[in-house]
Amino acid sequence: MNRIAKLSVIAALSALSFGGISYAAGAAMNWPAHIDQTVRHFKGNHFNIVDVDTLKETSQTRTWINEATPKQISALHAAVHANKPLAAKLKGPNVEMNNIAGAEQAADGSLIFYLR
Repeated sequence: MNRIAKLSVIAALSALSFGGISYAAGAAMNWPAHIDQTVRHFKGNHFNIVDVDTLKETSQTRTWINEATPKQISALHAAVHANKPLAAKLKGPNVEMNNIAGAEQAADGSLIFYLR
């Protein structure tokens, strides 16, 4: 009986770990939820600019940027243009708005813009 219980526990843990891997792979490729609204209403001064080419090919961030739909990119560009103070700050470091490929909010509330 002890042997059957051990096998059952091992099988259950294996199934859970495979399910977690599958979920993580699918969730990582999603465009950040509501990033266009976050950018549109962003009032801070802190943002970072990252060149997409500096990200590893296997990076989850690079994957969701590469798989972004034209609708998602358009919504992001519209949000940047709608936030006039942010757009002006982005033009300071010579950011061309059409080169923005993605954005996400960092844990500290700042924004990260990914450029091509």
